[in-house]
Amino acid sequence: MAYRNNNYNNGNNYNNRGYRNNNYNGGNRGYNNRNNYQNNQPAPKRSGAKYSVISKGDFKGFLIVNAWNKSRSKGMITAKVAPYKDSQEYTAKTSGKTYITMIAEVFYRDTGQKMIVPCSMNKQTRVIVLSDLGMVITPNGSGQTSGGVKVTGYFGKFSR
Repeated sequence: MAYRNNNYNNGNNYNNRGYRNNNYNGGNRGYNNRNNYQNNQPAPKRSGAKYSVISKGDFKGFLIVNAWNKSRSKGMITAKVAPYKDSQEYTAKTSGKTYITMIAEVFYRDTGQKMIVPCSMNKQTRVIVLSDLGMVITPNGSGQTSGGVKVTGYFGKFSR
């Protein structure tokens, strides 16, 4: 079989031998991609946050937040965010937004480590930033866990 130099495609001479594969699509070959769930369902949610209004006691009317995050590297992380006896409402000088000081108890289930982290919640958007951890809790976001439970909120990495 004679090969001409102009038939080589960067050293690939399959076109001269009849090995033409026009249907090649990067290795998928009709199988479902394992990262793409069946029927194009969204990936399962790996974090959530539940906002509740305190109905009794000194902090009646304030919010308490229970959040969770599950990751491969850190395992299951839970956070409980609530006001404390010295909680104050303040306004940021630069943005003019109103915040409430709160305290977060963060628990790493895999290591058993418990941390107490001071934080602030934006009163209007209800976003809580845990700057010491580089994480944020927000009521935005919804979806289903891999077990089929519907959850809302987000607790995860903070980035701008």
